[in-house]
Amino acid sequence: MAKRYWFAAGVLGMGLALLVFRACQLPNPLQPDAADTPDSEVTESGLTLRDVTLEQPDENGQLLWRVKGDEVTYSPDRQVAYVTSPDGELFQDGKVIYRVQADTGEVRENGQVIFLRGNIVATGVENQSVLRGNELEWRPEEDRLIVSEGITGNHPQIQAEARRAEVFNREKRMVLEGDVMATAVAVDGETESPIKLQAERLVWFWEAERLETSQPLRAEQLEAGKVTDFITGDRGQLDLAAMVLNLQQNVEMRLLEFPLRVTSEAALWQVEEQQVQINQPLRLLQPEEEVVVTAQSGRMDLENEQVYLIGSVSAQGQNNQTELTSDRLRWDLPQETVVAEGNVTYQQGNPQLRLQGSRAVGRLDNQTVVVDGGPVVTEIVPN
Repeated sequence: MAKRYWFAAGVLGMGLALLVFRACQLPNPLQPDAADTPDSEVTESGLTLRDVTLEQPDENGQLLWRVKGDEVTYSPDRQVAYVTSPDGELFQDGKVIYRVQADTGEVRENGQVIFLRGNIVATGVENQSVLRGNELEWRPEEDRLIVSEGITGNHPQIQAEARRAEVFNREKRMVLEGDVMATAVAVDGETESPIKLQAERLVWFWEAERLETSQPLRAEQLEAGKVTDFITGDRGQLDLAAMVLNLQQNVEMRLLEFPLRVTSEAALWQVEEQQVQINQPLRLLQPEEEVVVTAQSGRMDLENEQVYLIGSVSAQGQNNQTELTSDRLRWDLPQETVVAEGNVTYQQGNPQLRLQGSRAVGRLDNQTVVVDGGPVVTEIVPN
């Protein structure tokens, strides 16, 4: 039966790294004799060992990583170990945090850096994430795990794609960079949430259940795989537990079916409730009828397709020179009707009319508005 021997990699120029390999019994395990060892050989490229396990402890004896390989070949200067079919574990504070697999690998810098290449699979033991890509780099002393070259990631919270991912396990943080797309996953883990994020850089805090970015962000609402609405901003955060998206600076939301364009400096989107709260001045544009509405704050009910506006509300019809001002306004999008309340003023250019009251109901696009000022109701109908 094959036996295991431990080799101090200092003999092979690998610092504190240790080797375990299956071979026939050797006279001196620290200096294997290739001529008497069928599972090892010495070539011009360096020492080659088969069915090997490499390990690297820290100064306190706790493992930093362990990698098994079908074959390990050392460079002539014994400074690099090349591993075939590496399958290993990455440690932190003596615990396994990732299990990794690849086609090939390299151990460099006295065991302080591991490179893996080809069909990377990195499975997080603690954070339950699975990262796939074509390159992996592990720097245990820096607490940095880097997966690159067209990565995909899966987790109970999100599914993501990016060019590069950098994991900081102690901080419970993962940085996704390059054409990032992240789709939130529903609680049951089977269906996707109706929101997908796109950015050049996203930071995922998996313990805090939060995604955030300080760079331009686009969020799309999906229905049967089709984008129905989207919102953009210069920076934002998504609370994955509450499914609330907070966007700031140059915020713009577009409802594609109506259509409607909304701009402001901030917006809070409650995804599951289908509510968008805007607590700063906002502007709405209905391009087909050229209706422009402004207000100090507002709320959008996406499910019922209604908009509620508060404070210095002004609704203008650009085509027919109409304007309706009020303290509050409700806009029913499918019917294209408005209900205005509080200090209502309505005016139009042709015929020239100006009316005041406490409430108004109607449509601006065809100049049909009813203004109620108390006992008197005035109806304005175009000629």
